[in-house]
Order: sequence, then structure tokens, then C-alpha cells
Amino acid sequence: MSFAILCSFVLAFYVVIWFFDSVFKSCMHYPYYAFLEGTGLKVGILNFTWTTTAFNRCIYRWSKNLARVLRKWFTVGYYIAVGLFLPFVVWTLISFIIEHFHETIQINGVPEIKAILPGVNVPASDFWIYFLAIALSSIFHELGHAMAAAHEDVQVIAVGVYIFTIIPIAFVQLNTEHLNSLPILKRLKIYCAGVWHNLALAIFAMMLFFAAPVLFSIAYETDIGVRVTDFTSDSPLKDARGLDKDDVIKAINACNIKDSYDWSYCLHVAHDRFGVCTSAEFISQNDEIMMETVKENGVVECCRKDDLYSFCFEYMEPKMVVDSVLPGQYSCLKPRDMIKEKLIKCTEIGGYSCPRNMHCLRPSLNNHTYLIIIERQDNNAVLFLGLPYDVYNTVFVDQYFPRMWLFSFFSPTEFEKLLRYIFIFSMGIGFVNIVPCYATDGHHIARNLIQMLAKTLNKNGDFVTFFTIFTVFVGTCITLPILVYLFYKAIFLDHLEN
Repeated sequence: MSFAILCSFVLAFYVVIWFFDSVFKSCMHYPYYAFLEGTGLKVGILNFTWTTTAFNRCIYRWSKNLARVLRKWFTVGYYIAVGLFLPFVVWTLISFIIEHFHETIQINGVPEIKAILPGVNVPASDFWIYFLAIALSSIFHELGHAMAAAHEDVQVIAVGVYIFTIIPIAFVQLNTEHLNSLPILKRLKIYCAGVWHNLALAIFAMMLFFAAPVLFSIAYETDIGVRVTDFTSDSPLKDARGLDKDDVIKAINACNIKDSYDWSYCLHVAHDRFGVCTSAEFISQNDEIMMETVKENGVVECCRKDDLYSFCFEYMEPKMVVDSVLPGQYSCLKPRDMIKEKLIKCTEIGGYSCPRNMHCLRPSLNNHTYLIIIERQDNNAVLFLGLPYDVYNTVFVDQYFPRMWLFSFFSPTEFEKLLRYIFIFSMGIGFVNIVPCYATDGHHIARNLIQMLAKTLNKNGDFVTFFTIFTVFVGTCITLPILVYLFYKAIFLDHLEN
């Protein structure tokens, strides 16, 4: 399902909601408004909100029962959020701006910042995992504010969830008079609690992700390859000569695969050009070279045009070999027969060297085509001409092999995917909320930090007002254009490139 189809479904859903909301408000005025007030629901344009006070008592009970632990927990969170995470975010934003506006400057070690949208750069089939990960990250963020506020005896008026299109955003309503009456440090702990909870959740999700193979080892085997589970509708590898479901992939271009990490890594290094070590005897018996012709892009063709199974290979002999074949010679061979027994690669880094009595032959391909050899367990290898990107994005694999058929109905891969999304979105929510942007936690954090500085320097309220407005204005003018650019890049630029 594409991004356009997903948007159509979302739009249709909100049109239906808006239609029934309009009908009920006109035909069942009083009962419908009573229903909305009783349930805490509110319907808007492309959004709806749910508010409740049902959790207030639980929040207060937890905050009092864990008072000693929460005091230390939110103190540590304040120092990490302000002392470590805020400088990291500022440095990341500055580095991002420098790299994108000065292309000649490259800064190493800058985390990649990108917008993630289902149907664009993540499969639309992951929509519910995407939605759940954002919801959990947002709820845990607001739980931090609520717990910190209740710990400082600030009234929690209500909690709720605001859903805009497909993005769920949790929120908590606090008594602003109680909150503003607190000392600056206590206010900062409350405002930083959300960011701190996002950081803690991201770290927990990452630890759980790396521990998943051990946790599921009783029911599933790992480190024996990856299993093909499905294909996209446009996958070039699902035809008769491609891969089959439940194929166990052991290697790609002689790069051994034990798990999903190896699968990604081997497809990444599949961009490296390589040759195949072939015996002189095999070449003499199978070479079907015709008169050489050169294409406009420089690709040499030395096979018959009606031969669909042979490639033109160029001899890539090391210079130090005395009896090497002269440069510029070619052979027309069937690559499937060349690797039938074993694939022995020869690369430029290795000097295109091969064992004795063997020659290094590299397929003559254009700069946008790669020979990808996918080795399977108990089956012949699959040869694919194209981009490694096409394999990675159209073939779904699983590193978990159930020990019993009963466990085949669930794969820990989905759980790992949820943890990966939780890490990404939790870090993203924390990132956005620590920046001094209007209507975010960073807005209030910046104001209170400036108040703390003004108190130290013995400055008046005008100092606080000026620098708060200035800081928030600069933060908003930087953050909003970057967010718009990231979504535009994800939807239009990256999508067209791929």
C-alpha cells in the first residue's frame, strides 16, 4: 500500500467521522452533546481528542508511594536533559544546518535526521506498529510530566490523547497556578520529566532489542541464516527463477549471513564490484564469445543477443602475474555454471588474485547494475541483476526459526520492529521537546533557565522576557523549517530518488 492510498484511507475515515458528527449534532443535539461530555470525546477537522480524569487517583497514589525513588529519578532526569541532551541537540541542529547549506563541509559523527512516514520510507503494512510506537512514546512522555507534577503536589486536572490524522499525541493538563508557584528548580524537573522519560524509554527499548535473541532462544533458533517470509507486489525476486517463501539465505556474494544484521550488512557491501575466480579449463570448454561490440555507455557485449543466460566477462588479471591474459580480453560464460560448485571472489582490493590455474573474470555491467549472487540452503543460488536496494526493500526476511510449529504463528521480528520504532520515536519526541520552540517543553525549559540565570545575575523581569522571546523565536525559526524540509524530502525528494 502506497503513501497516497494510505492518505486516501485516512481522509475517507475523517470524512465519515465528520459526517456522522454533523448529523448527530443537528438531529440528536442534547443526547449527542451529553455523550461527548460524558466520554471526553471531541471531534475536529482531521483530528479528535479524548480527555479523562479516570487516571488522576492512580497517578497521585503512585507518586506518594514512590516519593523517595521519584525524587532521585527526576533529579537525575533534570541534569541529564539540561546538562547532556540539550547541548547534544543544539550541536546536532547546528551541524545539520551547516551540512545542508554548505555542501562542501562534511561533519563526521552527526546522527541522521529524517522524517519517517508509512508508505514512504517504511512499509505501509507497518502502520499499526508505527502508530503504537508513537502512542507509547507520547504516553510515556506525558506520564513523566504527570508523575513529576503529582510528586510536587501540583494538581493534575486531566490526561488525554489528541490524534491528528495518524499521529497520536498524549497530553496532560496541570494547574498552572500551582505549577508557577513552585521554585524554579522544581518547575524545571517537571518540564524536563517528559524528555527524561523519552530518553529512558529509548534506552530500555534498545537494551531489550539487543537482548531479544537471548530472551526468545527457548522457542526460536537464531544465527543460522535468514528465512524469506514475504515479498512486495513489485519485487523482481518472486518470479519462477527468483526466491521462494521459506528459503533460507546463507550468503550474498560470498558474504556469510547468520542474522538480520548480516543481511543488511551484506547487501550494503554488495555495492562493491567483484570478479569470479574461474578455472582455465572451464573457460576453454564453455566460452561462447562472439564478435565484441561496445555500447554507448562503455559496456562490452560479447554474447549473442538471444542468449539470456550468459554474460560477457572481462579478464582482471593482477599486473604482477607474468603469464596473465592481456588486458581487454573477454569471455562469454554462464555465471550460474561458474558458481555451481563454489563462489570464489576476486576484488580490486585483493589485486584481482585467484588460486593457481584460475582467472579473475568480472562481469561487464553499467555503473547502475550489480551482479548479486544469493546463496540458499539446500537449493541453487539465485542470480539477480539490479540494485541491492531492490533486494532489501522488496524481500522480507526473518532471523528467527521456530523450534516447534506452534511458535510459527508469531515471530519476534515484529516485536523487534516495535522496539526499533519506539527507540526512534521516543528519541525524536525528546529531541523536539528539548528545543526552545514555541508550544513545546523546550519553550518552558528555556524560560525557567533564563529565570534562573536572571536570579543569579540579579536581573529584572525585562531581562527574562526579552531573552525568552528571543530564544524561543530563534528556536522556532530553526525547528519549523527543518521539520517542513524533512517531511518534504521524505515524501518528494527521497521517494523520487528511490
